Amino acid sequence: MQTVGNPDNPAVVLVHGLGDEASTIWESSIERLKDDYFVVTFDLPGFGQSSKSNELYSPLNYAKFIHYITQTYVKKPFHLVGHSMGGAIALKYTSMYPSDVESLVLVDAAGILHRSEYNNFLVQNGVNAFFDEQNGLIQGLQTQKVTSFIDKIAEKIDRKMSLDMEVVLSSEDLRATILGGSPYSIAAVALVEENFNGIPQKINARTTIIWGETDTIAPVETGYVLHKLMPNASLKILPHTGHVPMVSHEETFLNLLEAHLVNQDGIVRPTVPLNAPNYSATIRDIDGRVYTGRIGNMSIINSQKIIIKDAVVEELAIINSDVKIINSTIKSTKSVVLSAQNAKVFIVASDISGRIKLQNTKLHLLGITMDTFGKPIEALSTSMVFYSLCQINNKLIHGKEILGLH
Repeated sequence: MQTVGNPDNPAVVLVHGLGDEASTIWESSIERLKDDYFVVTFDLPGFGQSSKSNELYSPLNYAKFIHYITQTYVKKPFHLVGHSMGGAIALKYTSMYPSDVESLVLVDAAGILHRSEYNNFLVQNGVNAFFDEQNGLIQGLQTQKVTSFIDKIAEKIDRKMSLDMEVVLSSEDLRATILGGSPYSIAAVALVEENFNGIPQKINARTTIIWGETDTIAPVETGYVLHKLMPNASLKILPHTGHVPMVSHEETFLNLLEAHLVNQDGIVRPTVPLNAPNYSATIRDIDGRVYTGRIGNMSIINSQKIIIKDAVVEELAIINSDVKIINSTIKSTKSVVLSAQNAKVFIVASDISGRIKLQNTKLHLLGITMDTFGKPIEALSTSMVFYSLCQINNKLIHGKEILGLH
């Protein structure tokens, strides 16, 4: 553990993510903050210079470890900053010890989405990316055993099966047999197994969410979800930036961190257009286009990488297309507000008032609030629905289901 600066100054606690570098990833942050803050860093158990053994390295246990450290060395409310796995741990910590946290910074927080959604993301981006962060931040972790293990998880999800990793994590023998007793593997699996459903909404600490737009380790959609759900959060998305902005874009990151610590920008909440002109459109055979504003009726046919963002939509039909809807509202006087056929649809950090009808579609709902009468989602043929941190008719839902099986 390391403390730098005057203990009488405001305290900043920095929590690292996966990687042998551990707390050394914060070197530039410490250098920038040391004159004005009391900075506390440490290697989480299982990483860096700390002990490494076959233990349950879970967000819960890490939060308890940080509580012991801060009660011993800080002894007052502090600014909590977490990166990657450390961001998830910081979120867990704040939910457990809210009076300890003066403010919160989440940097490319990993593992917040439901396990099925996160594994889909890893498969799409290459499962090895999770264990081979950019610029060589994780060395020696890319082993055949770990890669094979993650491949098997994704394979089981695809076959509509589920491996009970809670049993594996709770058993020393199974951790040794299946995960090789590796702190890296145990921590990674415990992270994606953690259920954060309902936690962000309860955190009232002033929060800045910082995210690399091109992150292939933790999807930027997680940032949008956290921004929507956390009542006192602002979101800063860094263009052309990956998973480790404090290394790849050091000055930009440090300026954002300093601005947060002095509350320079206040809290900026997500907004959707209220007075923009209303338009309707049929999108056919289009690739890679963004639509915003107030949309009446929109049909999207045979199109790929279509993004609807910061919009209010009345009715939407998606056929043979790949569509992502971000920070939007779908609301109509009609009972069915969205229909999708032979499609892949992501709805992120958005509100839906009405029903959804699916045919042979994969629907990914991330941080969605949905209110409707009757059955919210109907499938006319087999479709998959993935829920992460969703609230459907006032019920929290976090999981996956297959609809339309006969």
